[in-house]
Amino acid sequence: MPLEYSKKFTSVLYCRGVLFFSYVEVKDQVAEHNIFVYYIHAASFDSFPSRPAMTNESRLAFGFGFHPGTNDYKVVRIVEQNQPTGLEQHIEVFTLGRPMWMINRKNPFLLRMQPYAASFNERLHWLGQDKKDGSTIIVSFDLESENFHHIPIPDNCKSRLDGKDCHVVVLGGCLCLVDYNDIWSMKIYGIKESWIKEYTVMPFERLIGPIRPLCLLPNHNILIELQYLPQSLYVYSVDSMEIYKVRIHDLPPCHSYRVVSVVDDTLDSISNGCKQESPDA
Repeated sequence: MPLEYSKKFTSVLYCRGVLFFSYVEVKDQVAEHNIFVYYIHAASFDSFPSRPAMTNESRLAFGFGFHPGTNDYKVVRIVEQNQPTGLEQHIEVFTLGRPMWMINRKNPFLLRMQPYAASFNERLHWLGQDKKDGSTIIVSFDLESENFHHIPIPDNCKSRLDGKDCHVVVLGGCLCLVDYNDIWSMKIYGIKESWIKEYTVMPFERLIGPIRPLCLLPNHNILIELQYLPQSLYVYSVDSMEIYKVRIHDLPPCHSYRVVSVVDDTLDSISNGCKQESPDA
């Protein structure tokens, strides 16, 4: 990708042929967030309208998805700050091709500030918390109506899901919950009883810590990344419970890379037989 400048990206996301990038520049103790997208097939860039500067105490997270019914790509930007009254989150939504951000979308939940959201069933998904009772849930954002909903988590997760070791991904055509090294799959979208613990990535001397599953490979293999060790790609064999290091050849010296999960959720879910149904919540 022909970048004219070198930046340290804070977010790199992918959706249907479009890459999303964000990076932060700090000037005079004020952080400015810059955002743009790259259309892979057209080999062209498109920048976003600027946003007001933020303090260094602000925390940011993003989601990026596509709705085939409206033919719109949308970016959700979450800005979190500590206030005297407690933790506050502001939700902003931008539709590619439109001139402005929509600010402060209503959200009855508190979203987990993680570097990516899972795009599935025309919605974005994060772990979150119900503000009413404090329970941990999966929060979904409808890319058409721009409303938030909640999805229940399985009862038998081994952790409290309150740390960075847990997150939501799309794997094998299903919405999945990663609980340290256990992978739970929701076989019928939105139905709590359809959760099953489908995979457990056994720990190895070389594989210590929480994982980020990226995709299913042939022959019951899973491509994974170690969450706390960037540029650490492995293939895990479910059948033999063995792990193999993935090496990227011909990478120039002193260059790094970011791993992006590439998922077409509609085609993937159909091919794997997972049912997509909208929750009532």
